[in-house]
Amino acid sequence: MKRLFWVCLCMLVSFGAAGQSDIDLGGKVMTFTNLQGRAFTNVRLDRATLDGVIYSLTNTIGGGMVKYKDLSTNFLADLNIPADRIQIAQQRDKVRAAQKQRYNAEVQALALKQQQDTALAYSNALVQASNSAANPVVTPPAKPKKVPKPGQ
Repeated sequence: MKRLFWVCLCMLVSFGAAGQSDIDLGGKVMTFTNLQGRAFTNVRLDRATLDGVIYSLTNTIGGGMVKYKDLSTNFLADLNIPADRIQIAQQRDKVRAAQKQRYNAEVQALALKQQQDTALAYSNALVQASNSAANPVVTPPAKPKKVPKPGQ
């Protein structure tokens, strides 16, 4: 329960801090290409978070985020996004990856424990069944019913 409390508290603090550190990009409509060669045509740049640039589509409903590591430093400089945002985003990615790895390890350990508990319960049930087969409970035979004789 304590752990859940701390996780919730950290999430609240991080969400509050993330909103304060966003950079408003003023809704500029731009076309740009990321380092992987994907073109973003006529997108509205909304804000720069600690992890990347948030955009929305101008011709349909939708949008997304482009991580800083996927954008050129020249493009970020043109948007007046500080160069240290790339390092901050990389550090945050490392922390999230470590958290995910710990979580996955905990889930695997829990699944293994559940399998072991199930196997133990099954083996105990087999032992109990074999013991009861070896030492059956003897019940006395039922007394035969007296059948009345005809005419009685």
